[in-house]
Amino acid sequence: MHRRIVRPFGSSIPATRGFSLLLMLVVLGMLYNTIRQPAMWRFLAARDDAAQVQVGAPPAVVEAPANEIIVPGPNDLDPDALAEFRRYEELITDRTELRPREMVPYWQLMGWSRTQPFREFEQRALREPAFTQLWDQPEKYRGQPIRLRMHVRRVLQYDAPENPLGIKETYEAWGWTDESKSFPYTVVFADKPPGLPVGPDVEAEVVFVGYFLKVMGYTAFDARRGAPLMVGRVRLTGPRPGGKVTAANPWEVWGLVILGALLLSVASVWFMVSARRQKRVAASLPADISSFDLTPSEAVSLPLVTDFDPDRNPFR
Repeated sequence: MHRRIVRPFGSSIPATRGFSLLLMLVVLGMLYNTIRQPAMWRFLAARDDAAQVQVGAPPAVVEAPANEIIVPGPNDLDPDALAEFRRYEELITDRTELRPREMVPYWQLMGWSRTQPFREFEQRALREPAFTQLWDQPEKYRGQPIRLRMHVRRVLQYDAPENPLGIKETYEAWGWTDESKSFPYTVVFADKPPGLPVGPDVEAEVVFVGYFLKVMGYTAFDARRGAPLMVGRVRLTGPRPGGKVTAANPWEVWGLVILGALLLSVASVWFMVSARRQKRVAASLPADISSFDLTPSEAVSLPLVTDFDPDRNPFR
């Protein structure tokens, strides 16, 4: 009689299938740990330079050069100079591009930023205000000294138009802070520190100290955006913290992705085939064990041996 084994907790998993599941989990773990690294996806941005990652503590702040340019004159500490700036303040409009009528207070702030050493300027500046503070209340911070530690990703050089300061060149840097995340700041300065690269795609760590002018509007990816525009001075603290690493090979990344997809596909097909095989085997078995019982009419009568002699050999 065929005995049907009943497993109340389901069928057990064969050793080969369990080993395959464990191997698949290990491969998926390695795949996830690899693709979660930012350096693995730097090639998608088509960068010319090697990808860099942040490791270790940031370098010490580089001191301001001893020969920094100081131009004597009034600044925001002078009540008369501050009152003059307030008279032009009504010409400033936030969330618009920089307009010609706003160039008078623009150059006034540029002149203020060059009247004092960087260290003294930094000590009395408001440190690291929130991006939303400048965005929501620009009139409150207009003309106020602000200090930011920035991750600069673009530095552009422009020929300065005719101005009362006699400046021939200005520099415009775009970057963000740890607090602003993906929301950039725009800072303008006349004196570029040695070692600061210039170009549309750079990586540098700087400390900026300057005066907030306005929230400047700009267009990016067919959308209107805004960035706080500030005029002041920049001190280079070094390249982006961390050592350079070679950019990831695209074939290596996609090879891991394809391998993981193949493993998942093979495992899915294996489970489907196994499930169908088990269903076919289950369908071929009787649903009730009682079907194996013999009816009286089917029973076979066996002769009873009543005169059994142990000394008798039936094969002799």
